[in-house]
Amino acid sequence: MSASRPVRVALIDNFEVSSVGLRSMLTSYASRVILLDPRAALERPATVDVVLYEPARQTPSSQGMLRDLVRGSGAVAAIYSWRDPDGDSTRGSFAVHLSKALPVADLVNAVEALHDGGEVASLRRIPADPGPLAVIDRSVQGAHELTPREAEILALVTQGLTNSEIGAQLYLSINSVKTYIRAAYRKIEVTRRAQAVAWGMEHGLAPLAEMRQGASSGRDEDDERPLVGQAPAGF
Repeated sequence: MSASRPVRVALIDNFEVSSVGLRSMLTSYASRVILLDPRAALERPATVDVVLYEPARQTPSSQGMLRDLVRGSGAVAAIYSWRDPDGDSTRGSFAVHLSKALPVADLVNAVEALHDGGEVASLRRIPADPGPLAVIDRSVQGAHELTPREAEILALVTQGLTNSEIGAQLYLSINSVKTYIRAAYRKIEVTRRAQAVAWGMEHGLAPLAEMRQGASSGRDEDDERPLVGQAPAGF
């Protein structure tokens, strides 16, 4: 970057931990990128070079702030989120999607490239998650034709998360979670949650200790009903 001053970034994000965390991460890169207070930036939009935006949990007020800030500053804007951009209706006209999983050095490089009008296409996709999918044998996943999302959700089901907890963790609606679960159940040829958990244990999706604990907890009582016709209320 040839500019003599750091790139000035405004973050529109209703999760306080995100702004505090990002400010802390950028401390070591203060000569290259600085994070502005969004309200102060709105009062002086000409000071803003790049706007980062988290679509989750936005309110009409924060959406208006984003709109006014982008219009007033003319700055380039990018989504900065945990969400997978594939099929994400909140993406709208944003050309770039930066993952919150990016190491800070990569994020700084991306922000500078955005400011300079450079190409950041390689950072539009969220990096591979080393979490639940890491324990799924790829040959098993391929044999059952599970998509990465279906396999991830099966792993979370096996680890004992409820549908609501899965949706909150993956930023999916409860209906989307149910749809993925039904598709996964068909592929692994099970009809009940307990059967899916047993399948997951067999294929290494959770430690044996968790299987024993789940078997004695009685948590799956409402999930013993088969998935035929209309989904049960607790599904």
